[in-house]
Amino acid sequence: MAKKYRVVFNGMMVDTVIFKENMAKLGISDITLDKYIKKAPIVLKRDLSLGDARRYAETIINAGGLVNIQETGEFPETKSSAEKISISSNEDFVICTNCGFKQKKEDFCVRCGWILS
Repeated sequence: MAKKYRVVFNGMMVDTVIFKENMAKLGISDITLDKYIKKAPIVLKRDLSLGDARRYAETIINAGGLVNIQETGEFPETKSSAEKISISSNEDFVICTNCGFKQKKEDFCVRCGWILS
């Protein structure tokens, strides 16, 4: 079983007018865009291969959007009961200075899209 990924829209890096113009060139209507902007973060595409998710995300980023790719699939192997469970330490996490969301270290907040680096 292959891993599956989703592309999440977190907001915009450019002015709304510019973003809407760029997305209109891709065939996305203003009504749909207004919904995405208002409800961000919102999942745009699900169940993609990593390559497809990267291409989709790159297109949105080039239009001025903030997106990230999240793994959603399950691994085919089952874990044995004798396998050691690893627990992440606090150093593996970061708290967003904009919304206070605690998450694993990333460049952007997965909740609000704030740049963390």
